[in-house]
Formats: sequence, C-alpha cells, structure tokens
Amino acid sequence: MEPKTISEQLMFNTVKLVASNGSSGTGFFYNFKVNDKVYPTIVTNKHVVNYNQNETMTFYLHLKTGEKASDENYQVTYATTWIFHSTKDLCFCFINPVFQEVKNKTGKDVFYIANDNSVVATSQKLDELSALEELVMVGYPIGLWDSKNNFPVFRKGYTASHPAFDFNEKGIGLVDMACFPGSSGSPIYILNENGYVDKNGTHYLGRSRIILVGILYAGPQYNAQGDLVVTTIPTQQKVQTSTPIMTNLGYYIKATELKEFEDYISQNIK
Repeated sequence: MEPKTISEQLMFNTVKLVASNGSSGTGFFYNFKVNDKVYPTIVTNKHVVNYNQNETMTFYLHLKTGEKASDENYQVTYATTWIFHSTKDLCFCFINPVFQEVKNKTGKDVFYIANDNSVVATSQKLDELSALEELVMVGYPIGLWDSKNNFPVFRKGYTASHPAFDFNEKGIGLVDMACFPGSSGSPIYILNENGYVDKNGTHYLGRSRIILVGILYAGPQYNAQGDLVVTTIPTQQKVQTSTPIMTNLGYYIKATELKEFEDYISQNIK
C-alpha cells in the first residue's frame, strides 16, 4: 500500500505496544530534529511501560517492500530504554535499535510514517483555533485493531476546553471523546483533508491541515462513592471490585511538552 491522504498516512504513524505483563497501549512515531540530525523515536505514556524505564515491550510493525508498505507485518519483543518526562506521564525510546532487530531477523526494513515538530500545536497555531474543534484520535482502544492488516482504530471527538488554554494544570487539555483502556498514548489531531474554516470565518477550500494537539493519558470517572476522580487510562481490561462510571472525557498532555525530549537529546546525545 502507498498511503496518499493524511489519514492513510496516520495508519502507519501509530504502533500497538504490549508490555511484559500483557497490558497494551498506543505509541506513535515521532522524529526529533536536533542539530540537523534526525532521531526516530516512539512516544507513549509512562504508565503504558509500567513506569519501568527498562520495560520489555512487544512492537507490532509493518514491513517494507521497496519504498512502500508491504502486506507483511512483524511483531518483535525488545528491551529498550525509555526516557521519562520530568513531570508529565510521557516517555519515549529511540526506535532504531528495534528496527535493526527486525532487520536482523527478517532481512527487511520497517515501514512507518513519523510526524515531527512541524505539526505540533504551537502557541501560534493554538491562537488560531476556536474553543470547539473537531478532533481525531488514532490508537488501539481495548486493545482492538485490525490484526490482519495491523491497522489502528480512528476515533472522532471534540475539544472540551479551549485548546489554547491549559485545563487546570500547565500543559494539560480536555477532550470530549470515548477513551478506553488501550488508548493510552494515542496521538490526538486536528485533521482536515479537504478544506476548513478558521475562527475568523475564513474558508480554506481544498486545503489540508494536520495539527498534533496532544497525547491521551487519563480521564475523569465517577467512583462508587459518587466522587469525580482523574485516573490514567487503563492498559488492561480487568474485573473491577467497584465499577467506575465513564464520563466520555479524556485528559491529554499538550504536544508542546515534547520540547523537553528535544532538549534532552540536544544535551545528552552526542
């Protein structure tokens, strides 16, 4: 397959992650550019890797034929080092060692499509947005995915708070979207493939737009006592001793928090 539209490209942007204890979540490919050098990575939540910086993970990957994605997929289990964000439920790993492991075992390269800081929702881009914007989240809710083709599931929703403002806490936003176990680490985008209208009413006919707003990590729930609590999105389906009531809302870490990882690479990788 040769992905042509933005949404088709996003089918190869995420990766299903399964930890050593069987819990699953979502990661996505992101290229950090530092001093004219590109560092391919996978970004996800700390709780997806069980808060273990040396967690062994299984990566579900697409293989490459020529310059296109082949019909062949491959899953590889690899112990890599996860770099943790100082304050947010966010981490990343350098993915080239995983790619090399796949190459050694299959003789083939991995096909993937990474995003980078060109799509990050900067303050300037956020100022151009209105309070209510349609969103797309890509990932693996309840571990569900097209296992035959190794494709993710697309969900749609809306901003539940103005994306230009922090929701109660620096670097956090709120979405109106069904957020289920397995969705942790899912990238959330504003995606327009055939035109859009900005908050000033200006029409951009036929123009495409993609903005990485943030990364899902938690959601507010009502517990059995009727208290509203914020919990990380689970990575496993478990029998509950008390059944929480979902609110169909989710908290995301704003994409601008990825800047800390760029700084880490600049300061620590030679």
